[in-house]
Amino acid sequence: MGEVQGQGYIGQALGYADVLATAFSHAMTYRPEDPEWEGRDRFLLSHGHYAIAYYAALLEAGIIPEAELETYGSDDSRLPMSGMATYTPGMEMSGGSLGQGLSIAVGMALGLRQKQSKAWVYNSMSDGELDEGSTWGGGDVGGSLWPEQPD
Repeated sequence: MGEVQGQGYIGQALGYADVLATAFSHAMTYRPEDPEWEGRDRFLLSHGHYAIAYYAALLEAGIIPEAELETYGSDDSRLPMSGMATYTPGMEMSGGSLGQGLSIAVGMALGLRQKQSKAWVYNSMSDGELDEGSTWGGGDVGGSLWPEQPD
C-alpha cells in the first residue's frame, strides 16, 4: 500500500500487525459481510496514522477486497492515510486527533451497555495520547462507570 503512494507509516504498521491479527482472528466478534452489524465488537484505532495496518487487517478479516488496497492514499479512495469512519467499512472512528479514542470508547461502551448488548469495545491508542487531558478524562469516567470486571 505505501509503495503505491510513496508514503505511509510503514514502521507503525509492521510493529502493530500482530496486535490487529490477534484482535480480528481470535478476540473480536464481527460479520465480514455486514460491517455495521449491531452485535459486532468495536475496535477503535485512536492513533489514525496506524491505518495502513488496520486496512491489512480488514482485508484479512474479509471486510474489504484486496483490489482496494491499491487505492490507498489516493484522492478517491476509501482508504485514506489516516483512518476515516465515514469512508472505510469496518472503521469505527476517524482517528488522528490524538486523545479522543478512550473517551469515544467509553461513550460507545455506555451506549451498548444501555442496549444490553454483549459487544465489546476495544480502544487502541499510542503512548503520545497519554499526555492528552481527554484521555485522562475518559479513563476517569470509564473507571467510575465500571468499577467491576465486565462479564
